[in-house]
Amino acid sequence: MKFSFHQATSKLLLVSSIGCAGVLSLGTSAVTAGTDPSDGQWHYSFTPYVWFPNITQELEYDHPLGLATSISVEVEPDNYLSNLSFGLMGMFEARKGHWSLAMDLIYTNFGAQDAKVQSIRLPGGAELPPLNRQAEVDIQTFVWEGIGGYTLARNAIGTVDVFGGVRYLGLNTSTDLRLSGVDGLLYRTRSSSDQLDVCDGIIGVRGELNLGTEGDWFLPYYLDIGAGNYSNWTWQGWGGLGYRFDWGDIVLVYRNLSYSTSGHELLQDLRMGGPALGATFRW
Repeated sequence: MKFSFHQATSKLLLVSSIGCAGVLSLGTSAVTAGTDPSDGQWHYSFTPYVWFPNITQELEYDHPLGLATSISVEVEPDNYLSNLSFGLMGMFEARKGHWSLAMDLIYTNFGAQDAKVQSIRLPGGAELPPLNRQAEVDIQTFVWEGIGGYTLARNAIGTVDVFGGVRYLGLNTSTDLRLSGVDGLLYRTRSSSDQLDVCDGIIGVRGELNLGTEGDWFLPYYLDIGAGNYSNWTWQGWGGLGYRFDWGDIVLVYRNLSYSTSGHELLQDLRMGGPALGATFRW
């Protein structure tokens, strides 16, 4: 899956997203003050948000550099933010009584950025001897999630929802790896690019725990697990702290999204973990 956006427009959208950012009302079942979520009427929320994960890829080659079979590459926010071509993250939720429908969308396009080569393993699992390791990575990521949920409990302590749905991952990645030995006696390069399309069925639990008697502060939580094509399994989870206003919520969480595959030739694991921040608007 490939996308093309004008760079100037993308920068503007990213700034706007940060300005009104919110984090995943998928994990927050609270409603605006003075609104009864059990009144039998439809209630809606819209949540743009920002998320700054470390991105780790486990790559496996048939004959990489004539030496290694497994390479772990990590990209950190301070590397990719300066090369971000486009970023869009948002979520919409509709709720009526105990039932809810929600959709979450993430698209990021990171241009060429330096990455850390965490490990390179020889056949049999042995670590490659110390070398000068350099890597440059391009990553386009598209994640779409749709779920339907039911509220099991809602009281002064908090809420508990169970849900099921589908998550899609579209990933385009290219990696340029360079190894050099002492005094340049060994110099090898390896370039790879790949596209991954993964669709998973997921189930999970989400909600919040209220802090204090007034209920302004709360602890949102979310956890799901799923499986799909490429013999993969996936999980996602987050937790953090939120504050409720009349118009909606502001929330700060730490979020993790992980994929592990055994039926794909190149990409074996993808892990994204880091803080997310923003505000959920409700009506």
